[in-house]
Amino acid sequence: MIRKVFTPFVTGLLFLAPVLVTLIILNWLSGYLIAALGPATPLGQLLGQAGMIFTPSPFAAFWAGIGMAALLVWLIGLAVQTRFRPQLEGGLDGLISRIPGLGSLYRPLAQFVRMMGTGQGGEMSGMSVVSVSFGDHVEALALLTSPRLHDFGQGPRYLILIPTAPVPVGGGMLFVEASRVKPVPSMGVDDLAKLYVTMGTLSGPEPVK
Repeated sequence: MIRKVFTPFVTGLLFLAPVLVTLIILNWLSGYLIAALGPATPLGQLLGQAGMIFTPSPFAAFWAGIGMAALLVWLIGLAVQTRFRPQLEGGLDGLISRIPGLGSLYRPLAQFVRMMGTGQGGEMSGMSVVSVSFGDHVEALALLTSPRLHDFGQGPRYLILIPTAPVPVGGGMLFVEASRVKPVPSMGVDDLAKLYVTMGTLSGPEPVK
């Protein structure tokens, strides 16, 4: 019963994740301006105003707004779990992409979050987390794009992707000597994403040596 109630909320949260991450980045970029205007964020003020429908108390109104937002996310999750998901994603992407300045930031975030959220057979289902050695004292966690080896005349190479932090929608694709690439079976793609998004504050499982 708990799972049936919780699953739609998680689904809705993943569906809205590109929008939320985009807003977080914009909020971070405008941090100095927001600090000059007061401690309350625009989103917090909006939630408080929505909660005023139920109570005149500013404190209670804020939490009422939080509850309304959580209910909305849950309802969206229910809708996304149906066969109408492609239409919902297309409508949301089309709406936000038309906003000047916001669309260019939103599109790569949406693509990355949805790639991370795909299950078996998804775009990143063939990728795996690896540890790449650069010299004797430096290692980096990366994604092995496929087990295929490439040889351009200097020996076999793996193609790896090293994301950027804290928004891993970009990064570097490198051909690395096969002997320098080691699998990290204890860490999944989602664990690597959390590691980069949180800049290491929420680390995944310890890599196997």
